[in-house]
Amino acid sequence: MNIQVFRPKQFVDMARDYKLFADDVEVATIKRGVTQTVNIPDSTKTIQAKIDWCSSQTFPVASITDKGIIIKNSFGSNIFKLLFLTIYYVSFGKSKYLSVTNGI
Repeated sequence: MNIQVFRPKQFVDMARDYKLFADDVEVATIKRGVTQTVNIPDSTKTIQAKIDWCSSQTFPVASITDKGIIIKNSFGSNIFKLLFLTIYYVSFGKSKYLSVTNGI
């Protein structure tokens, strides 16, 4: 199964790549500001994005519409979250540091 993966240009994490996992197996490296076509096994149940010790929550493959997803930093677009919740996202909220959503 091929899916389109888009990672917007965000200031946060601009020098680092994200890793995309399909059922806990790494399938792709996601670059900043690029839409990539990623081939995942047809039997894949969930996908997850990771960077260092932080990650997104698992995202069910059955929920993907139009074969496309967006992977981004959960707080990079919100100056309030960036200033006040960064410590939360790299500690207790490490499984919510990245977000995976439908759409391209």
